[in-house]
Amino acid sequence: MSPGRRKRRRDEIKVHIGPFRTLDDYAACMEIQREVWTCQDIEIVPAFFLLAADHHGGLSLAAYNNLGDMIGFVSSIMGVLGGEPIHYSYLLGVRKAYRNFDVGFKLKLAQRKEVLKRKIRTIAWTFDPMQPLNAYFNLGKLGARAEAYRENYYGETTSILDKGLPTDRIMARWNLTDRQVEARLETGPPRLELRKELKRFPVINRLEEIAPAMMTCSHVKPDFDADRVLFEIPYNLPDIKSRNLGIALEWQGKMRQVFRAYFRKGYAATDFWVAEDEGHLRTFYFFERD
Repeated sequence: MSPGRRKRRRDEIKVHIGPFRTLDDYAACMEIQREVWTCQDIEIVPAFFLLAADHHGGLSLAAYNNLGDMIGFVSSIMGVLGGEPIHYSYLLGVRKAYRNFDVGFKLKLAQRKEVLKRKIRTIAWTFDPMQPLNAYFNLGKLGARAEAYRENYYGETTSILDKGLPTDRIMARWNLTDRQVEARLETGPPRLELRKELKRFPVINRLEEIAPAMMTCSHVKPDFDADRVLFEIPYNLPDIKSRNLGIALEWQGKMRQVFRAYFRKGYAATDFWVAEDEGHLRTFYFFERD
């Protein structure tokens, strides 16, 4: 599909963002959770909890199509981080048919606007570091940063997305009034000349192909002393997980090693790169030392 045609298709998706309208919307939110996370009902956040949270400092926003049907939502609750009030964004889901149309991005922009109205300047959430698209969305598009890694954060879940692996998560922190965040939201992720960038910043590991589209990780160098470093992961890591759980477990072990080592040394994951190199996609976590 050409870029022009893709743009037109996105323009055809008219999305309205607003608060939940009726109790039926809270029920629809539960249906979207089932579709997105494919988990058993015991792990679905119930409608009455969402309703109670929204009446006591929480915030739920829905995305509606031009027929008025809910196609996605985001929910957050009041919290405290580092002694400061925050919103903790614990749910963001978009129906499968409406993905790749920036619905999630529009929901996060609306959430940011509403939270700022409440005089709160930070939203935090967790995401799976084994999901490159999520990392790109959170760090690359939204401009959030990560400084904490949680091993097996949720324990065992029934979600197909977590099947076979501990539920390791990165804690993302979105500083809503930060100038770099505002610039990223305004202009989007920069276009990268990968070869030039790889000359500027050291890569702490190397990918090794052991089968078609099956990459393992070379020895990681956790002792780099540069102010900025790159950690490469396969762009198709979710597919690797579905094909070979053993390789996926190895990758998770490498991630634990890297994130723990660099966070301990005062680095933060401040970006996620997706770039093309000789016809292949390459993806990198970008670490900066404060």
